[in-house]
Amino acid sequence: MASAAPPPPDAEPPECPVCLSPFDAASAAPRVLPCGHSLCGPCIASLPPASASAASLRCPLCSQCVPYSRALGPSSLPKNLALISLLPSLPNPSRSLTAAAMPPPLHLPLHADHSRLLARFRHAVLPESASPLHSAPPGPTPAGLAIGSFASDLRAPWFCPRGHPVSLLAVETPASGAPKQESPFYRPSHAARVVAAIDALSGAAREEVIDLVAVSARLARRVCRVYGVWMGPEAAPLWLVSERHSGGVPRMLEERSSGVEMVARIRAVGMEVCEAFMGLHSEGMVLGCLGLGCFFLDRFGHCFLDLNQALALCRGVRAGVCSSKYKVFMAPEAAVVVHDKLQIKDRDLSGLLGPSSDAWLLSCFLVALVTGDEQLAAGWNADGSYDDWKNEVLTSVDASLIGTQMEPLSAIILSCLNYDPEGRPEIADVWKCISGSLMNSNIEALTSNVDLATRKSFMCLLLGELSSMCTDFGADESDDKMQSSQDSDGKHSASDEESSGGFVNIEEVGAAGMDEPKRGELYNSSTLLAHRDCVTGLSIGGAFLFSSSYDKTINVWSLQDFSHIQSLKGHEHKITAIAVVDNDNQSLCISGDSGSGIFIWCIDPSLNNEPLNKWYESNDWLYQGVHCLAVSGTGYLYTGSRDKSIKAWSLEDYSLRCTMTGHKSTVSCLAVACGILYSGSWDGSIRSWWLTDHSPLSVLEEGTPGSIAPVLSISTEANFVVASYENGLLKVSLYLNHDYIWKDDVLVKSEKLQNGAIYAAKLNRKWLYTGGWDKVVNIQELLEDESEVEIRDVATFTCDSIITSILYWDGRLIVGLSNREIKGP
Repeated sequence: MASAAPPPPDAEPPECPVCLSPFDAASAAPRVLPCGHSLCGPCIASLPPASASAASLRCPLCSQCVPYSRALGPSSLPKNLALISLLPSLPNPSRSLTAAAMPPPLHLPLHADHSRLLARFRHAVLPESASPLHSAPPGPTPAGLAIGSFASDLRAPWFCPRGHPVSLLAVETPASGAPKQESPFYRPSHAARVVAAIDALSGAAREEVIDLVAVSARLARRVCRVYGVWMGPEAAPLWLVSERHSGGVPRMLEERSSGVEMVARIRAVGMEVCEAFMGLHSEGMVLGCLGLGCFFLDRFGHCFLDLNQALALCRGVRAGVCSSKYKVFMAPEAAVVVHDKLQIKDRDLSGLLGPSSDAWLLSCFLVALVTGDEQLAAGWNADGSYDDWKNEVLTSVDASLIGTQMEPLSAIILSCLNYDPEGRPEIADVWKCISGSLMNSNIEALTSNVDLATRKSFMCLLLGELSSMCTDFGADESDDKMQSSQDSDGKHSASDEESSGGFVNIEEVGAAGMDEPKRGELYNSSTLLAHRDCVTGLSIGGAFLFSSSYDKTINVWSLQDFSHIQSLKGHEHKITAIAVVDNDNQSLCISGDSGSGIFIWCIDPSLNNEPLNKWYESNDWLYQGVHCLAVSGTGYLYTGSRDKSIKAWSLEDYSLRCTMTGHKSTVSCLAVACGILYSGSWDGSIRSWWLTDHSPLSVLEEGTPGSIAPVLSISTEANFVVASYENGLLKVSLYLNHDYIWKDDVLVKSEKLQNGAIYAAKLNRKWLYTGGWDKVVNIQELLEDESEVEIRDVATFTCDSIITSILYWDGRLIVGLSNREIKGP
């Protein structure tokens, strides 16, 4: 047989269709897969397994799953002699040298949600080559803040040269436990790791990062630019990177002068500080607290506000720690909000502080600038005499400004220190006073023609999500705790530090939730932390406590010592409901999510991470979502859905047995007692159903047109049914709520318990536990006298955040909160 003709001298050698590198007869020989396609040996070795079994792979050309022995490697596959015959006589030396080494891992493709997130944060994600942490901090800085400089030039959209100094603020990212071992085939890219860390933040924190980047870019003249976020090559934390200048305003106070030079310095710096405040206000942002160390001077002597430094100072205030090296200016109304545990952990704090609060900060800054006494500017507090402090300030400022062109500034500084926020002048008036002796400028041009009086709410950095991420401020600063927050705020900051995986913090709470609650009694409370978002449900079964959350996970806790056991993951949507059923053979944890998914988890000592079964309700996409769950002793699971129906599922084969209709809106809560299923809905009605044949029994309460209040929770005990309601206009975020109590299907008592929505109500014999928007747990006793029911207040205690769920177990009260915490025994 005639041999094949050699290839023409100028013919290109055949190449691998995956890596597009030429084949050779040695290490990169073409190997034939069982599907018929030929790849080079290194590409075959780098392909991941097609399934859980390692004895297979998927052809990248035809996607067919074919058998493959990884123990033998590519040599177990036959060579493609036809392709080898087309190779040139001399092997490619460069390919021979590089083919022996394993190719670098490929980058994992982004998840669809992460792709959308990256599209929003694309200009806020600094490249890995920036490496701003390569230099050491040149001096003391607030906790959580680091100093560095860029290791390489950054082009659009940052345009930053190499070596440009920056400040880095650690952004809290929930730890994922033990570090995951990277796959030998794929590894996440830098952008993928950063986006995953951003995705782990709360929605409010993500929006705050985006706002800071956008606002600082628009206010580049007076605010240090926030470039974006960056993460090191190893892992967390996620860093917020901001521009930084070397000269500080405190250093300028040490170089004080007198006469004309002092007036010029006050005028130049004071005007630029006013412009920084006005720029932030025009963007709908206020600071809330301030220190001289938050302002820096560039090499031309211009003053800039460092937002990273301001955020670090806000964290110190929120944590209840204030170092003597960083004196804080804070308006009286801001101090009240920060030290009020009923407000500081609220999710919606917009509108509590505004431009008038920053006018106080500006006045304190000017006092320190004029007198050179930073301690005097920050010396007032709620325990001292306000009038004495104000007179001392006036005396010092007058003594410094008398006989100068800036003498009128004394009066407006005093006006800004008015205890009543309504009596303080606008910052634009302060700017006019400082610049009035120099020029008559159009101040409206500086405020971007924004009428601040028409803006109803401002985003406050002090009350924002980034400021609530309190880090460890060190033992050396423990003696500088803020007054009136020495106990409560310090404890909360400690719990946030250990938020990675089931941290337990012991504290005392004023009230009791035992079998016989007593007014004013104290008991120990543990803070359980493992969730990353709002806790949505609590349930107990199989010697475990189960908690569900919007973070799409179920955390399992031991009932012996309340230690964190593990997290059950599998839901693709927010988990909205959880229930546990104990059968003879096994205990089942059942969870429902906002995507109509229903998951069954088997509770056993092994605590398998995989669900026992899962399915999705078939309903219109517009009305998808499971809102509540209930189980009965008849072997049925009941789901209340957004499609206005209640579905009964068999716990034997998980088939749909019945659909109950009647509600006119989302079914929001379910309860089972004495052979009857009670259902509450957003239409304001409560209906009862027979469990025997699932037929409707009665309508206990039906909302009247014009006064419909959604039902939020139902609890049953003996012959009582307790339902908590939401009532009011959503447009103004004001809710008036009542708890309705029925006996034998007849309304016998209606009483207003809180000034906000009551999300959780739990009956235990004659004791009633309620909580909700007010962040207060009410403990009351139901006293029955024939046809009358009296509600007697027993005790109350305040939590750190909105109460979303309440569970009573073994004489102990367990409370789930919207700030991801669980308060337990």
